[in-house]
Amino acid sequence: MINIDLELTAKVSVKSVDPLDPVHVKNIPEGWRLLGRGNYAAVFVNEALPEKIVKLYAENREGAEKEKQVYQILGNHPAYSVMYGFSNRYLILKKLEGLTLYEALRKGVYIPEKVIHDVDEAIEYAREKGLNPTDIHGKNVMMKDGRGYIVDVSDFLEEFDCPRWKDFKKAYYRIYLPLSRFRKWKIPRWMLERIRKGYQKYLKINGYYKRKKKSKETKRLAKKS
Repeated sequence: MINIDLELTAKVSVKSVDPLDPVHVKNIPEGWRLLGRGNYAAVFVNEALPEKIVKLYAENREGAEKEKQVYQILGNHPAYSVMYGFSNRYLILKKLEGLTLYEALRKGVYIPEKVIHDVDEAIEYAREKGLNPTDIHGKNVMMKDGRGYIVDVSDFLEEFDCPRWKDFKKAYYRIYLPLSRFRKWKIPRWMLERIRKGYQKYLKINGYYKRKKKSKETKRLAKKS
């Protein structure tokens, strides 16, 4: 049986330098492969853990405990992963296959409307469970065989209003869907990154990050009291 604490957590370096950019990862141990990086955590796979991933939070970021609670509340749903285990820094989750919508745009892979509907249904399901689905965007949604999945639920316990998915859908229906009827569109990574950074500036101007920070600080204070 693989010991994640000794064979991964104790050896690898995962640090969040900028909360708006992916974490920095160094010293990946032999036998482990970096699958992806988010702003607060990195995802690893190991052949000894078939069909599973380990989501390891950065040394200077919290979040594993909250995400564990979210998965416990969600239970089983086809548009979400399944949690198999956890610690104070990582979660062991079911590996979801497919492309993120970000990568689909980069590679010119068509995003069918059913993917959007699946995510909408998954969001409604989470709300019915008493959660607040937030931070849902092109890098946090995957698709396979025309179906959509939400792969990051770490902020579903926060209480701020998040416009990201609404704005993504506006762009999908007003720009992407009409244009994709005529040809496949490959958007280079540099352009996608410019769009991402530009959208972050827009969110900052509209107070999104202040609301998000206030929500996290309020919960942190409530936990201490």
